[in-house]
Amino acid sequence: MSAPQGRGVPGREGIRVVVVDDDTVIREGLPRLIPELHVHMTVSSVEELLAAQPETDVVLLDLVLTGTGRTGVRQGAVAVEAVARAGYRVLIYTNERRREVLVGCMAAGARGVIHKAEPLVALAEAVAEVAAGRVVVTQALVGLAELAERRGTLPSLTTRQREILSARARGETFRSIADRLFISKKTAEEHMAVVTAKFADFLRDHSPADLERELGLGPGDLLDPR
Repeated sequence: MSAPQGRGVPGREGIRVVVVDDDTVIREGLPRLIPELHVHMTVSSVEELLAAQPETDVVLLDLVLTGTGRTGVRQGAVAVEAVARAGYRVLIYTNERRREVLVGCMAAGARGVIHKAEPLVALAEAVAEVAAGRVVVTQALVGLAELAERRGTLPSLTTRQREILSARARGETFRSIADRLFISKKTAEEHMAVVTAKFADFLRDHSPADLERELGLGPGDLLDPR
């Protein structure tokens, strides 16, 4: 399936939008609040969207889709990647403000980010921009574009470093980590030392658990691949 990409959209009127949000108020309210946009489908999960395969210009996607306690649904960067791979233009519509998390979701294929606290006119303009093939990051998230441009120079973690950080965030000892991962205790400590060096400023006043949350890597968080 190849979804239409909305090329050459002249204005907001008639832009087809699918809303993916677990909030009933958002799903039912947006079509009434922004009537110039043609919200022709609303669903509460990415799975519903991909099963239906609608033709649309923009998918307006919330990042947290487990607010009702549901499990087994894709959210965050995993959801963005799945929708983008299906051929859709994704505009993130979120309350999330952690810039590392948002940059990670943009890297997964989103075309823009808009915060839910922004005026509805800003949302309508962002939808039109994305439908026209442009990338948009609104003023409420100032600095995100610059961070995205510098993503290649920002500290990143290898899979092993993420495993060590996750274990330490939960208080696991280096000996236990080493035994579980079939590595030496010294190797486990060295991996954590690299993590500490990369994020020394943050870890000076915060715990490994704080760092994991800040990076969006905790279990069930927005960049957690599980």
